[in-house]
Amino acid sequence: MTRFVFVKGFTEGIDPILVPPVRLLIAVILADQRWHEYAALRLRLTLEPAVLSKQLANLRTAGYVDTRSATDGRRSEWRISDRGIDQLSTHLSGLHRLTVTASKALADARASAGESHGVRGAPRQDQAAETP
Repeated sequence: MTRFVFVKGFTEGIDPILVPPVRLLIAVILADQRWHEYAALRLRLTLEPAVLSKQLANLRTAGYVDTRSATDGRRSEWRISDRGIDQLSTHLSGLHRLTVTASKALADARASAGESHGVRGAPRQDQAAETP
């Protein structure tokens, strides 16, 4: 897995624990702060048991989720912790800032390219053929 690289001025608030989409999705599903059965999470995310277990373990180690055994002792239930909900909120705000900045940069780059090369390959006004 690639290590997350912080870029000052762009990635503030982005949490490396929540960067992998599967962990972000798990956190979002658990964001209602209710207990969710492991089997229901697995079905909803269509993940193999080993994959879901590993991702939940990473979130638990970070303190982002809580777990308990169901009353029958065979099933486990999961919910987001207070720390997890705070981190998720901060992470989503950081992602929002980053995507807004990136979208603006892309729009500026396209506008600049359009000015110098014409829009989508069309000739610029000063290059257009004159009609007799």
